[in-house]
Amino acid sequence: MKKAAVYSLVMGILALGLCFAGQKGPAGWKGTIATENGIKVVRNPAEPLYGTFAFDLEENLAIGGDPTKEDYYFPKGAAVRPDEKGNLFVADFGNKRVQMYDRAGRFVGTIGRQGQGPGEYQHPHAVLIDESGNLYVGGASEIVVFGPDGTFKRKISLRTFLSRHAIGPGGTIIGTTQPSPRDGWKQQIVQADPEGITFKTIAEYVGDLAKGQKGVVLHWYSYDVGFSPLSAETFAYGFSADYRISVADAKGEPVLAFTKDENPLPISGREKEATRKDGYFAWYGRTYARTENPGEDSVFPDHRPYFPTMSNAMQNDDRGRLYIIRAKSILEREGPSAVDVFSKDGYYLHRMAWRSFPSAIKGGFLYEVREDKETSEYQVVRYRIKNWSAMK
Repeated sequence: MKKAAVYSLVMGILALGLCFAGQKGPAGWKGTIATENGIKVVRNPAEPLYGTFAFDLEENLAIGGDPTKEDYYFPKGAAVRPDEKGNLFVADFGNKRVQMYDRAGRFVGTIGRQGQGPGEYQHPHAVLIDESGNLYVGGASEIVVFGPDGTFKRKISLRTFLSRHAIGPGGTIIGTTQPSPRDGWKQQIVQADPEGITFKTIAEYVGDLAKGQKGVVLHWYSYDVGFSPLSAETFAYGFSADYRISVADAKGEPVLAFTKDENPLPISGREKEATRKDGYFAWYGRTYARTENPGEDSVFPDHRPYFPTMSNAMQNDDRGRLYIIRAKSILEREGPSAVDVFSKDGYYLHRMAWRSFPSAIKGGFLYEVREDKETSEYQVVRYRIKNWSAMK
């Protein structure tokens, strides 16, 4: 072998060694770290580094549930978002409004109103808050932006119809496109600029369609996309067919990926039968008569998804931790859901069990919307996490 070739080989080996040098996980961690196409990939073992963890919750605020108090009543559900000061902004689905409450739960005022003009919205289903405290009242085709005090600032017309979205780095908008059978049940995570113009497709996934299938039925075991902000500059995303979470920067470029040692779980015949009966959520591409059962057209994937078909399957807290709710059997839907907790660097920290899904985890508090099963009334509830500081 010529000296030049030997030199190149040696330098290549040294460069590879430098690439992995210093890439060690926390003490006691038994996973591995690699570099693939210039991206750091953290491969976690099946067991969490710090074992199981359970929030010790103490309820200290409940708003709503009384039909006689108009400013505190959410007849068809709600979504809540706290700001840095502890103020609460509630998207009230039934009344199609956004309500603001102070830290003590006192009503402050209504943000905007229903309509089509400046400062007005059609169907508010979420309130998002950026780094400056601005409020983004979300809809599928537009977002109305208000200042922290509720003053109208601007309206963003989304050029791409987004079924779910979040505020990304630099005021960008991260969202999922509405899938359709016409494009092979393609689901995309896209990024739009602050003016609502889509400038990047971050990821694209194609689901399964049966031969000659006329419509797509979303059901308990459908694969889905998930995403969540991690910091002011990064966000996480993934597809539930694989347990691989990617982290992108402000430009939508992947900078980190992490996985967890998992064995795919098959879907039993009993699970399929229960899903066809009452485990479907929506359908596209076909008009069903009332006497028909869309569940009969359900197409099942090869294995159970790793996280469920729901908008908050991935959540973050203000310490950069990512909570991934795990999909469970439809035969056990009334029981708690397993939750995997990862650090912002992709290390598997804790395993948890949740009986309900929070709207936000922030500043040592957990916020959720709770339904009274007997009265069907909804309340916005805040809990203090008494052991917040004990969580790794």
